[in-house]
Amino acid sequence: MRSNASDRCTEQDYRNLFATSAEELRWLGYTLTGDDSLSEKVMDAALEQSLKGASRVFREWMLSWARRLIIRFCIGAVQPAAGLNQSTYRKSPADFATVDAEDVSAILDLPSDRLQEKLLELDPLPRFVFALRAIEEYSRRDTALLLDIDDRTCEFAYWRAAQALRFKLFEVRPFGSGMALVAV
Repeated sequence: MRSNASDRCTEQDYRNLFATSAEELRWLGYTLTGDDSLSEKVMDAALEQSLKGASRVFREWMLSWARRLIIRFCIGAVQPAAGLNQSTYRKSPADFATVDAEDVSAILDLPSDRLQEKLLELDPLPRFVFALRAIEEYSRRDTALLLDIDDRTCEFAYWRAAQALRFKLFEVRPFGSGMALVAV
């Protein structure tokens, strides 16, 4: 299957995308940076980069490419793994359980403003890892590569973020014969 120029983005496509998706793109930038001014700089840099490389991106990938640029600029601006002593995050698999998918689903079902508020309470690395893994649906490996950390550090940061969010957002209460998470 050959692609032609009409399959590729134009600068105007990206201008339209950043205008129509401004709220969700700004949410992502602010959630990762935690700073309005820095978030705006990231958005401007991502738009500028998108415009420069517009013709190299297929239209169907335009939004995901814009989001990835925002993420990369946020990583560069915040440097969530800078100065990280990865041994702090290197726990053996027996030291922590895997992240419960139902817990993550419950967290992601929260209103976006509440989720953002609680994510911003996390340290930068767990916040970035959780956002990339749970919200953006990046694999552990892709997340680790983007953040320049090893897989074990990535997994522990994800687990740590999920646990912190779970305790900040929910109470565990009896439900039937088991337990249920209830938003607080």
